[in-house]
Amino acid sequence: MNLTQYFSTHDGSLPEIDVAYREAASAVAAFALLYERGARNVTADGGHLWMRATRSEKSFSGPADALLMAEGLADPFHIVLGGICGTNQIIPDLGVFVSTEGLVLDYRMGPEWGQAEIESFLELLRKLHGLGGTISAAWWGEDGGSDFQAALKRC
Repeated sequence: MNLTQYFSTHDGSLPEIDVAYREAASAVAAFALLYERGARNVTADGGHLWMRATRSEKSFSGPADALLMAEGLADPFHIVLGGICGTNQIIPDLGVFVSTEGLVLDYRMGPEWGQAEIESFLELLRKLHGLGGTISAAWWGEDGGSDFQAALKRC
């Protein structure tokens, strides 16, 4: 099964893949896993969190910021991470929206997505699933969603 059509043509879109968790603690663990897999913050301005008590922004400082969000001290946030590996292949940069419900990963389609990068991304998603996540790719449509789920089940 070839998924390159969902990755290779840069059309300006940012397809999203949802990783839903039943508990906020699982979303925090999933975000930490991205850092365990090599993530580094590549957000243009470094990223910020909105702190509820002070009603002000705080510079993003790393994976522990997901715990601030889970504890209700900060609002959900979006950050761009580079350097993540599912296998030994680096995945192109991913946008990551972190909330108590889970992660929403977005990616820019383009030629940097070869078969090795796609397989590495699928392996990362399998690891996120292993933490109890339910993974869906609604953006891909019904046929694409079926292809995506079948690819995730492959080892």
